[in-house]
Amino acid sequence: MPRLKSHAPRPKPHRPRPTPQASSLTPRPGAVHEQFTTALNGLIARVKDDQSVLAAILGGSLSHDQVWAKSDIDLVLVTIDDKLVQSGDQGVALNADGVNIHAMLISRAALRRIIEGSARNSFMHSFLAKGRLLYTHDPTIATLFATLSDIGARDTQVQLLRAASYAVAIVYKAHKWLVTRGDLDYTALWILSAATSLARIEVIGRRMLADREVLPQALTLNPPFFKMVYSDLLNTKKSRPAVEAALEAIDEYIAARTDSLFGLVIEYLREVGDIRSATEIETHFERSFDVSGVTTACEYLADRGLVGKASAPLHLTKRSTINVEELAFFYIDAGRGRA
Repeated sequence: MPRLKSHAPRPKPHRPRPTPQASSLTPRPGAVHEQFTTALNGLIARVKDDQSVLAAILGGSLSHDQVWAKSDIDLVLVTIDDKLVQSGDQGVALNADGVNIHAMLISRAALRRIIEGSARNSFMHSFLAKGRLLYTHDPTIATLFATLSDIGARDTQVQLLRAASYAVAIVYKAHKWLVTRGDLDYTALWILSAATSLARIEVIGRRMLADREVLPQALTLNPPFFKMVYSDLLNTKKSRPAVEAALEAIDEYIAARTDSLFGLVIEYLREVGDIRSATEIETHFERSFDVSGVTTACEYLADRGLVGKASAPLHLTKRSTINVEELAFFYIDAGRGRA
């Protein structure tokens, strides 16, 4: 009798899986740090002999964070004050033993202007303050660099106003999408977009340096709030109660800090003692503090009854013969309309 073939699948022989090997594209962090440090040291040893370069400042991840294979090295090279020495913030891309180095060449005078003239806790200030002075041939540069740790009250006010003005504009968008569309995902996206500015408020408000990774900083400083408006929105399913609770928490967070966030605006309107158009307000804050978007801050203050809202006549062009009304604001008695 012919033997019948079985249609049952034959068991496959067991073959042990190979142990996963670390990819050559993702070397261990310690090896990357060692490679980057070696490359940097080699470059600095050569640059020290360049008499037109007075100092080197290491910034970025290698100075205060963790590097990985796709990182580069951020370096500021301070040059002598000479018109023949080309410098500027455009930078130059260097190659040191296969490691990319972004070097910004700035003159000693420009460095002084940056440190003494830039607002504390601005991006450039934070970049330099969290950096490391590798060497200098000029003691005055070391003295100047040491002052970066000083963060004054006025600088703090300016940076808080910048962060708060941006945050308020984004939060208004979140409210809009919840009210008009009921779109929980897009509302949550706007809230998450505002989270970085809120984190800057948290860190700067404590007179701390806000770096590029400001959200992890803020999470350690105020875990309950940033868990609600950041971590939970990222990691849990969106629900209307959760999204509404996050928006309510943000509104209360900003309202509780109104004086520190928008004090410069209230102070300005109080000092001028008259109606100021949105254009006049924006021009003042851009020229005086390099802060834009202050009209939104004024709208927020007007919504809370802390400043008055009015209009001012405006010619749309220099050839216009008719007036239109431009949005304007004015100071009212402190405390009026407060909850």
